[in-house]
Amino acid sequence: MAETSDIVHMSEHDGVQVVRLRSGAIREEREVEALGRELLALAEEPGRRIVLSFLGIQHLTSLALGKLIQVRKRLAESGGEMRLADIHPQIYEVFRITHLDKLFKIFEHEREALASFLSDAER
Repeated sequence: MAETSDIVHMSEHDGVQVVRLRSGAIREEREVEALGRELLALAEEPGRRIVLSFLGIQHLTSLALGKLIQVRKRLAESGGEMRLADIHPQIYEVFRITHLDKLFKIFEHEREALASFLSDAER
């Protein structure tokens, strides 16, 4: 079942929660806080697997990066995992410079991130 909010569109595929960011940028504090609330709520479910798609997002604040790190930590604590996809080259460069590309599994496209979870399940 798909759910939509002002910040994200969520759907589930083969037990993986796919979260697509809706706005062109996650710049304002209220947007970042709303995104954090939605992702942290998902992370509460033990073993939750999430693909977060940045398609159409061209700017991301340091506050948003902090929220992603917080969500990743919460997921790890509950046995879950998040994979990122569709990251604009400018945003990816920030992930690379800050070494967050080592912390997160990042895929070029959403379908590849989703497939990586499915191939993990087959092992």
